[in-house]
Amino acid sequence: MFKVLTLPEAFDSLPLREALWAEGIGHQITHDAPASPDSGEAKQVLWLADPEKLSVVVAMLERHSNGESLRDGGATPVSVHGVNPAGLWQLIRLTPLTWLVGLACCLTVLAQYSLGQAAVFQWLAIVPFELIGTQHIRPETLSATLSGEWWRLWSPSLMHFGVLHLVFNLLWLWVFGRQIEAIDGPWRFALVLLISGIAANLAQYAVGSVLFGGLSGIDFAVIGYVFIAARRRPALGYQIQRSLMIFMLIYLVLCMTPLSNAIGLGDIANEAHLGGLISGLVLGLLLPRRMRQKAN
Repeated sequence: MFKVLTLPEAFDSLPLREALWAEGIGHQITHDAPASPDSGEAKQVLWLADPEKLSVVVAMLERHSNGESLRDGGATPVSVHGVNPAGLWQLIRLTPLTWLVGLACCLTVLAQYSLGQAAVFQWLAIVPFELIGTQHIRPETLSATLSGEWWRLWSPSLMHFGVLHLVFNLLWLWVFGRQIEAIDGPWRFALVLLISGIAANLAQYAVGSVLFGGLSGIDFAVIGYVFIAARRRPALGYQIQRSLMIFMLIYLVLCMTPLSNAIGLGDIANEAHLGGLISGLVLGLLLPRRMRQKAN
């Protein structure tokens, strides 16, 4: 992203952001704290994916200063439920892969409830397996997957164990995966999804697990990616709090101890989390776009 202008810290940027999303203008707003108490007040910094859209932003701010609507032609229509349909469509258009993965996970969970866990797992587990009664399985080796059923290397990421598991994982994908797709583009985000999903699943399989699933390995990957990219390429506009990264690391370590079962977390795919995080950190070093910062 390109740094185009600064705004006073007291400026209410929410209407501006809503107007920019409605116009399909990719952007980020960050807060630039003063270097010292004597160096002036904090500022809000506006970054644009396309610096040629600066003229549109300037026109919006001029209308705002005159007491007019930010967008030319009036406010964006709002539905009876308070949802901005145009704004929602713009979000989908700007980050289609994030929405597509979320939809695929929702449909998979729906299939688990309607067709049964066993039927879906037989199609999507990392290796094929045969049911023995109702309690045991006879899994094949990874060579069965590599001999033609390649989708199994990634497909466990679609399966979830309950609605809360699904919602929790989609939340992290929405917050951080959407940043990657919006800033670095769908192709780089697709690589992150593919590589981290496979890395997480293989890491979990390596410790003898077969019946596992969930986006959590990918979630750790996108968090790691954003954390590294925000520090190595700050001009791109990635945003993540250091405290959140510390919390996720504490959660990762906690889940590897007996305390996780004691407090009711149950069985956790720890190796998938670790494999996803490592792959995300590496991809965060390699994939983010290299671009020069342009200031207004």
